[in-house]
Amino acid sequence: MKIVINDANILIDIVKLELLEEFSNLNFELNTTDFVLEELNPDQNKVIQEFISSGKIQLITTNNIEDLQGINNLLESSSGLSFEDCSVWYYSKKMNCTLLTGDGKLRKTAKKDGIEVRGIIYILDQMLVQNQLTLEEAIEKIELLYTLNNRLPKNELIKRLELWKNK
Repeated sequence: MKIVINDANILIDIVKLELLEEFSNLNFELNTTDFVLEELNPDQNKVIQEFISSGKIQLITTNNIEDLQGINNLLESSSGLSFEDCSVWYYSKKMNCTLLTGDGKLRKTAKKDGIEVRGIIYILDQMLVQNQLTLEEAIEKIELLYTLNNRLPKNELIKRLELWKNK
């Protein structure tokens, strides 16, 4: 089972797309940090908390000086990243797992640090491969995503949409 750490933007998109159940059924060990949880709005937080309570998402709680210092060290050595961003970067590195994020600066920085980084398109691909979505549902969700999140790489979304429509 692949271990992944989720950044806030991934969780936000998954909640907006109403795909949390399908996401939690992927063959991944899903994790996020307590700091990321605090970034979510109250409604998103409530939904994610239900999945944490059920054990479908693991919450990494930072409660020791060593981890706080590690996050702070990354924060001080990077420019433009938030403490929350550095928390998921830190734990991805510490746990040697994949970071799921759509944040461009975080993606670039974590990749330079040798961390595998994936985004929402990868998650949708995995939902198809792992039979959590039909092709028609995936097309519907990626079209919705295209309208909901203007920070995503539009060219990649369009390419994936064309690929799926031509299957």
